[in-house]
Amino acid sequence: MRSSLKEALERRERDRSAGADHRPSGLPVELVLQASSPIEQPVSLVRALMDFGLDLRDAHDTVDRLASGERIYVTLHLTPSGNSPFALSQFGAAASAPQPVEASTIPGDVLGAIDAWRLSRPERPSREEAIGMILRSGLAAP
Repeated sequence: MRSSLKEALERRERDRSAGADHRPSGLPVELVLQASSPIEQPVSLVRALMDFGLDLRDAHDTVDRLASGERIYVTLHLTPSGNSPFALSQFGAAASAPQPVEASTIPGDVLGAIDAWRLSRPERPSREEAIGMILRSGLAAP
């Protein structure tokens, strides 16, 4: 009996150790969060942030900072089956894209590739629309 209990405990510890790498899955997207209204359900907001790949400590810290009125830069991980970051507004947090300080912060080859792609499209989307289309298609890919 003892050997089977010992083996079970060892298996359990191996399973815990193997699951210790909790890197979030999905497409990482950098966003700015700020409180858009009073945060009346902080626990629900913490859970929602954890669904986007933040660990418990970071999610709590983010909610505390939001409640104190700070603007917070975070990296959320988006998945095709997950919610949109804009769903955080139901908990009092507004998500927006960070604004680059200068246009030179975006590599020229990336902007060139985006512009070439968008100009090849029949609907000729704006650069922002093109980026949104690219992100959505990337999220939908298996």
